[in-house]
Amino acid sequence: MWDQVIVFGYLAVLVIVGLRGGGKIKNAADFTATGKRCGTAVVFATLSASFIGGGYSSGNAAAAYESGIGTALALFGFGIGMILIGKFLVPGVARFPHAKTVGGILGNVYGSRARFVTGLFSFLCCAGVVGAQMESIGLVFHTLLGVPKTAGIIIGCSVVLLYTTFGGMESVLTADMIQFFLLALGMPLLLLIAVIAGGGPAATWRAIPAELLDPLNQTTLPAFLSLFLSMMCGEALAPPYMQRLLIGKTPRETARGTMLSGAFSLPFFLVTAGVGLSARALGIEGDPATVMPDLILRILPIGLRGLLMAAMVSIILSAADGFLNGAAVSLVCDTILPRRPMADRAQLHCLRTVNLLTGLAAMALAFLVPNVFSILLLAYSFWSPALLIPLAAALLGVRADERTFFRALISGVSVCLLWNHVLCRPLGIDGTAVGTLANFVVFTISHFVTEKPLDKAPKAVYSPLKE
Repeated sequence: MWDQVIVFGYLAVLVIVGLRGGGKIKNAADFTATGKRCGTAVVFATLSASFIGGGYSSGNAAAAYESGIGTALALFGFGIGMILIGKFLVPGVARFPHAKTVGGILGNVYGSRARFVTGLFSFLCCAGVVGAQMESIGLVFHTLLGVPKTAGIIIGCSVVLLYTTFGGMESVLTADMIQFFLLALGMPLLLLIAVIAGGGPAATWRAIPAELLDPLNQTTLPAFLSLFLSMMCGEALAPPYMQRLLIGKTPRETARGTMLSGAFSLPFFLVTAGVGLSARALGIEGDPATVMPDLILRILPIGLRGLLMAAMVSIILSAADGFLNGAAVSLVCDTILPRRPMADRAQLHCLRTVNLLTGLAAMALAFLVPNVFSILLLAYSFWSPALLIPLAAALLGVRADERTFFRALISGVSVCLLWNHVLCRPLGIDGTAVGTLANFVVFTISHFVTEKPLDKAPKAVYSPLKE
């Protein structure tokens, strides 16, 4: 009873945050929260809350429970990628002081058609990630609170839709700060209590089957490396992350916050994998997808159990809200408005409508594809094989034209889809990494063969598109 009160009380707080934030939203700029407003701490917390979702928490625990530590180590690719982005790419954000989306950056470098396509691909990627989080929230509500999975998806999606549709990015940032606090404390606490319940670190370690400590258990080295690269590239510079980088106060503070976020993810992935391994050591049986909530129900007392339930819900909602906002902003600002200009009030209505419809579409996706990692990998195929390389090049100051952009995009997406759905992932290698490599090769060759040699664009040469 009290556990349910805590969880639904937390959800009520998020709804209140959204409604209060909605009262401050007067125009489209308020909804997208443009402006250099976030320091190192806010960038660190909101980035971390955004990328740590169901796949990187309960999904990682499930993978560790079922096949061992390999998935957690492959996830290190994401954290290392974030550190490299902070070190080498974030400084390039200063080249685009007026941009508020990925499309705003790529449109400035490669032209208006590139901006239009970027908006579409950003939308598809973000909507897919939101669908994955809705699938996770359904499982969490079902396991922790006894709510039918379908009803859990509807409840979770409704809460996210309320505070993101009314409050926009302002409410998302506020909610992320609350959610980061819960997830940063809740998951280590759960692991600690699980290890104590298992008789201490030594006893828990001995109870874990030896094969689960082998990174290549149930996989091959090529498949492991491809998953590592897919994690490194799959979400790199995705729309919700770029939104946070574009509203950082200074490039230095934004870069520092990004690198801290990447560094934070590494122990967090080990913690959530440790939760799955501890559940195996404790003899918890059942569906691997629900191992984390099952563990919470088994070892925690009333009250503390409710707080950890809220932490699990928080993890999933924190990823869903950022990607949902990113989907709406990308589609409206990069695809709709450049071709159909609107008055400011109409822009705000359009943003809210797209946000609402995207959430509903993501909820439908969660019903149709009941597997978190499958949805995530599908979403990734619309991002890194298509846009990561041209975006990284733009941030590094590399000048290329529209032809190079589209050649690379078409090659990357085609190779990814061919590899995954026609060749059926030879050697267990995922097409995201292969498609991204194809994009890089075509982008580089096209640039050298058809354009001027690669060089750096001077910072002074910036002519922002009207956004």
